[in-house]
Amino acid sequence: MKIKKAHIDGFGKWHDQDFDFTANPQIIYGPNEAGKTTLMAFLVSILFGFADGRGKNRFAQYIPKTTSSYGGSLLVEINGHDYVIKRQRGRNGGKVSVTDSQGRQGDEQELKQLLGPMDRSLYQALFSFSQRDLTAVDELNRDEWQQHLQQLGAVGSAQWDQLINQYQKQADQLYKPRGRKWPLNQDLHQYANLTDKINQARGKFHRYQDLQADLKTNKAKLRQAQAELQKQQPLLQKLEHLQQLWPVYHEWQSSHQTRPLADYLTDQQVTMAQELQVREKELRRQQQVYQQRLARIDHQSPKATKHSPQSMPELQRLKEQAVELQAEEALQHRQQTQANQWQQELTAIKTRYHQPLPAPLTPQEKAELARLLNVQPLSRANASQSTGDPSRTAMIGIVGGFILFIIGLLANATFITAIGAIAAFATVMYLYYQRQGNHLAPVTTDSQAIMAFGQKHGLQDFPPDQWLLMQGDLQRNAELDAQLQTAKQDQQRYDHQLAIFNHQLPPALQNLTLATVRAKLDDLLEQGQQARQDIQANTREKATIANNLAQLNQDYSKIHQQKMAIYQQAGVHDDNQFTQYLANRSAAQSQALASDAYGQQLTAEDRQVLAAYANKDELMTALSKTRHQLDQLNLTISQTHEEIQKDKVAIDSLVKDGTLSNLEQERANLAAKIWREVQEWLRYQLAVQWVNKALAGASADRYPAIIRQAEQYFALLTDHRYSQIDLTADGIKVVRRDQEVFLVEELSQGTAEQLYIALRLGFVTVMSDQANFPVIIDDGFVNFDNVRRQRMLALLEKIAEKNQVIYFTADDRIKDLDVKILDLQALKRE
Repeated sequence: MKIKKAHIDGFGKWHDQDFDFTANPQIIYGPNEAGKTTLMAFLVSILFGFADGRGKNRFAQYIPKTTSSYGGSLLVEINGHDYVIKRQRGRNGGKVSVTDSQGRQGDEQELKQLLGPMDRSLYQALFSFSQRDLTAVDELNRDEWQQHLQQLGAVGSAQWDQLINQYQKQADQLYKPRGRKWPLNQDLHQYANLTDKINQARGKFHRYQDLQADLKTNKAKLRQAQAELQKQQPLLQKLEHLQQLWPVYHEWQSSHQTRPLADYLTDQQVTMAQELQVREKELRRQQQVYQQRLARIDHQSPKATKHSPQSMPELQRLKEQAVELQAEEALQHRQQTQANQWQQELTAIKTRYHQPLPAPLTPQEKAELARLLNVQPLSRANASQSTGDPSRTAMIGIVGGFILFIIGLLANATFITAIGAIAAFATVMYLYYQRQGNHLAPVTTDSQAIMAFGQKHGLQDFPPDQWLLMQGDLQRNAELDAQLQTAKQDQQRYDHQLAIFNHQLPPALQNLTLATVRAKLDDLLEQGQQARQDIQANTREKATIANNLAQLNQDYSKIHQQKMAIYQQAGVHDDNQFTQYLANRSAAQSQALASDAYGQQLTAEDRQVLAAYANKDELMTALSKTRHQLDQLNLTISQTHEEIQKDKVAIDSLVKDGTLSNLEQERANLAAKIWREVQEWLRYQLAVQWVNKALAGASADRYPAIIRQAEQYFALLTDHRYSQIDLTADGIKVVRRDQEVFLVEELSQGTAEQLYIALRLGFVTVMSDQANFPVIIDDGFVNFDNVRRQRMLALLEKIAEKNQVIYFTADDRIKDLDVKILDLQALKRE
């Protein structure tokens, strides 16, 4: 378990405060009253519950005085998964909720599953210590040290002690040697009274002597079986003891039989090889990360689309054509509106004359017609000067009104639309009345020449006096025909351009409106541009990764060569062989220590007895045989008890008044009850013995590993002045570098504290694979100078490789060391 973050809603002097524990080891500094103990109590309380507030715990609750909120939360990492453990005010230690990274929530039961067998007392005994614990080190005698190491060696020993107490309490509730109120004591007393009454009530019966003889024989048989049972029980206990010692004996034999391995490498070379292994693995991991990134880039690169980056100019050209066609479309729309008006005007002209209209006269032809009609030139000239060209003026008025009319429609301006319509209508009316007032009558005419002129120019169907007057309409008619033809040609040209453009479009964009096509083309161009940018970015990133990979390959090759050079000295060729080499080397180095450690757990008598068995199977066969014999004896005792009871019942039947029979039956029932109570009492007693032996065996299995690890830590803390720790009958001894031996009582307070720390941290390291919890230390190094404190911090960094370490201190000298700290005093000022 690792505590990553903490948030305090309210706890003691802390409220609405966040803490980050990402550093490992995490060193927290604060002078007295800065809140170190409060923060440490908060971490333990969130995991194991708030103090109940009764007795001496009433001051351990840390109820805040400045806020109504009480509690907080921890973000912890367990087996690679994050959980938020939140505890608030509530009964039985507070209300708990556990939320995992997927948002699933649990309660107290979920927290117990995460913590396993760990509780507050066990955690504080194993993973937390303070200066007060270190101060009391020199006051521990050998038995207390032995008990302390036994608790360290067997995880859950506190629960085992509780189980022993529970079994012993249950056994005492059945029977005590000097008790009177316990059930078995009372039943035995009652059994003795019933026996006295039976002896008094027993008379002379016909078969009494035979039954008594049979009863005596059965009792003798029962005594013999019970005696044999008592004889076999110690043998069974001895064999069970040998069974428990067999693993230690087997290891002791193996340590004697294993040949030492030649040591080809120095410790410095082994350390360097291990560091090179770590660096090589890290480089390989980085290579894999870059390769995965390359694969991810290739996988996430823009998919091949219908429009590759090379077709983007074509799409841009189509977009520009779409814009031009949109403008042309608007122009054609306006021109169509104008053509409709032209058509209406042309229809009005043709309707006015009710005949097919001829072509307009040229100026020379109009002059000739005026001469034939004998029109006065001065009057015509004056009329022309006064009125100007009526057709051109009318055209300007009509076109201007129409333009205003269209602008009003497009701008949704009703006023402009109305002005345009009025202007166009007024122009048309003005032209009509002007032409009516300008009729000129010829002075003299040449009828034949006029008729011939009319035939020649298609005017014969119209009155001659209108030929000159209608020339404006004929001219307008010709202009409108030409404009309509031009509009038609423009429309055909536009339709042709639109068809060509539509044919050039992708199938998905054909037969859509120009606005839709333009929007689609904008989307395609934007996608193409984005794809081009993504490709360029991916290309740059791939080039960077390729450079990094090349550098990593060079570093990897160099480190690999250095590592293989060391491997060659050790006679190995790969990591697996080197790992086996280290295992053999470590086994060879610890062979003598292991042999001594296992030998100390076996007496000479134990080794002699165990040597009589060729293997474990032979020992188990003897144990099974003894157990079978005990089972047969118990069966014989039970059957003999039944025969005795039958004899007693038969004797009772001989009693004429029935008193003896009733008493014997009552005593028989009582005897059966006593037998059941004795069996239950024995079961509790045997359970107590078994747990004690199991606890001792479990502790013995942990001793060697803990002591070996503690020796390494003790050597590191004392700058290798001490290299060995021994558990002897006289107490705990340490061996100095010059082979001089010291008892713990002979050590200085600082060195004794270092020994205690080495043992505690040795346990944490050995048990990290089964019980991995944060190590919390409260001002544990007060008696250490700067050199020792620096070594202690180096050891904490080593412990932090497997366990989280949180160290609280009020010693401001910690600031002089080159370590990162969390200053609670500065945090409070913020």
